[in-house]
Amino acid sequence: MFDDDVWRYLPLGPLPTFLVAGVGLAAAVYVTVSCSRAARTAAAVMLVFSVLVVLGVTARGTLAVSDGEFSWRLGESIRGELGSVNRALGLVNVFGNVALLVPVGWMAAVLSDRREVLVGVASALALSVFVELWQMISGSFGDVDDLVLNSLGGLVGATLAVILKPIRRRPTAGACAGPQSESAG
Repeated sequence: MFDDDVWRYLPLGPLPTFLVAGVGLAAAVYVTVSCSRAARTAAAVMLVFSVLVVLGVTARGTLAVSDGEFSWRLGESIRGELGSVNRALGLVNVFGNVALLVPVGWMAAVLSDRREVLVGVASALALSVFVELWQMISGSFGDVDDLVLNSLGGLVGATLAVILKPIRRRPTAGACAGPQSESAG
């Protein structure tokens, strides 16, 4: 798990990564179960930050290269990663594509008042399509498997948000009012 071969490809070492992930998870749970304008603002800020992280992690290639491609072979790169000589790095690449978009799906679902899972998955998919198109335009390689894995991450995040939303604390006037509570008055 702490194999140097894996961590040298990631921006942080194992302990800082787990620390950042833990703090991020705690913040995501907090904004999901809190019913205040401050929590909603924090969720919006977290969504923007998550999008910027995705763009930062996936930005590669240069516009000087014009031979970007896209693979439409569903499952090919996933099988290749999982069957590679460096299996640990392959697992990081596959699960990293899922994990990278979990916060986007989660925060999009938190900010949505209806169809939260659909909004979370659609947000992750839209960002993923943008990233894959940018990679192709900039001379890199786009992959349909990345779209699938990123959308799965959005689904996981949105589902977690929907599971946690019912345990919201102390509703304040209108802060968490959805369509049902607005018409109840």
